[in-house]
Amino acid sequence: MSTLQNIEQLHEAIKAGLAAKLSGLGFIGHYPASEDGLALPAVLVTLADMKPGRDPGSGEQALTVRLQARLLVNATQAKAEITVRELAARLALALKNENWGLPVGMAQFTQAGPDPQAPAAGRLAWLVEWSHDIELGAPAWPYGDESKLTLMLGLDPETGRGKEAQYRAASQE
Repeated sequence: MSTLQNIEQLHEAIKAGLAAKLSGLGFIGHYPASEDGLALPAVLVTLADMKPGRDPGSGEQALTVRLQARLLVNATQAKAEITVRELAARLALALKNENWGLPVGMAQFTQAGPDPQAPAAGRLAWLVEWSHDIELGAPAWPYGDESKLTLMLGLDPETGRGKEAQYRAASQE
């Protein structure tokens, strides 16, 4: 896995990916200044927390990031209760095998359920949570290649003594 440039890159890719997969949304975004006046149904994506990931040993910072999508629907619309749940299910399905075209681990769906934070009057809210493994920062390898050696590859049975001419340098495409 190569390195993610920054967290904003992840947010923008998720926003674009969900917009492409989920039709009929009034708003999709992250960190709006206010939820007032948002066209509904709305999906608000936030990064909830970061935990240490599996260290790649390259100098990059490995993190497991937990994301949340807050789903808002108009509570006065017909079938609002089923609509918010259906949207949560659609979002969970949209996460399957998804890395948003970025060098991050595939989305790991965690859970979906009612949002414990009280929504504004006239709205229903659910949360969908998932995680991605990411690596941030530039790889750091402080040691130059002083060996002047080249890794050579061969395909069996054309390997071994006397067949070196059929080997290719590993860096050749």
